Amino acid sequence: MNVQTYCPKRSTPLLAGTLKNLFYPPEKSEYEYFSRASSAPFAGSDNIVKAAWAADAAMLSYARYGPTRMSDDELTDHLSQAALKLEMRIGENPADWNSPGVQAYFASGDGFGLLAFRGTEVDDPSDVHYDVDILLVPEAEYRGALSPRLGHLALIEHLLAPCLVHRGFQTALNRVWDQVHSAVADYRSRESGAEICVTGHSLGGALALLTYSRFADPLISVFTLGCPRVGNGGFRKRVTANPGRGHFRVVNQDDLVAHIPLESALYRHAPAGCYRFDKAGCLNYTEDDTVGVDLVILSEMLASLPEDCKTNPKVLADLPAPAGIVDHSVARYAMRVWDCV
Repeated sequence: MNVQTYCPKRSTPLLAGTLKNLFYPPEKSEYEYFSRASSAPFAGSDNIVKAAWAADAAMLSYARYGPTRMSDDELTDHLSQAALKLEMRIGENPADWNSPGVQAYFASGDGFGLLAFRGTEVDDPSDVHYDVDILLVPEAEYRGALSPRLGHLALIEHLLAPCLVHRGFQTALNRVWDQVHSAVADYRSRESGAEICVTGHSLGGALALLTYSRFADPLISVFTLGCPRVGNGGFRKRVTANPGRGHFRVVNQDDLVAHIPLESALYRHAPAGCYRFDKAGCLNYTEDDTVGVDLVILSEMLASLPEDCKTNPKVLADLPAPAGIVDHSVARYAMRVWDCV
């Protein structure tokens, strides 16, 4: 396997490692989305460039400047900077895209589409509910366009190694699945030869990966950032056997979320390996998925934080994020990937 190491070509100063910068995207003055889109176009580029686009798309799905919501015009303006057209907002409540629950958007560019899922929001209790519902449940076979051979193999694999996934992630995606399927199908009917990139950070990465597993489209790819484990070995087999363009899994240093639920006979990452940032900002492929953070101590520490930390940005701005958690910042992902382009 020919694996390339990507080292940074520049060194963008990272935002302070506070809980505010962990829980929320950058303020308006702190980041410019798709700032290098014209010099590093998505179509025809390698995976690192596509990962950078995916990181901005995933961060933009939060549609916030810090804790403040973006207006609809601001969202479309950021997309237009990269010559992207907003095709559809996807959410549990179509009348209010920012109401509690699952959110995503589909945008189209010159010869490609982007489907970006929003990750966990600290002030949305429904997201937390989806995250903690870790019971494994059977995942149906959605890939109706499978070739006879692939369909036959999928049936055999399902009988020998059932495809099981995280119930919370499955429930979350199912709430918006008709919209997701419609967005992808409508775009594919117009653009038969275009790549469709599915992406997301944190919970959004899990929903992106689960979405990828449900399509048999050879031109769909998935790029995840700080993605938790989504399913068992049967799910991993389904992902790796998918005829799509593949999965680029990015992990920033010791990002805790990428290590949960813990590796076991029940949960496996799909794919097993990932591209991990080291302290110097180099992106290296690794099969090592060990965790250097004590999950029990960390969970107790987070539980002891003042309640207003979840909603008061002034408090959050003064509190440092603990080791292993600060690496989960979506802004750090975006900045580090673009530094390698």
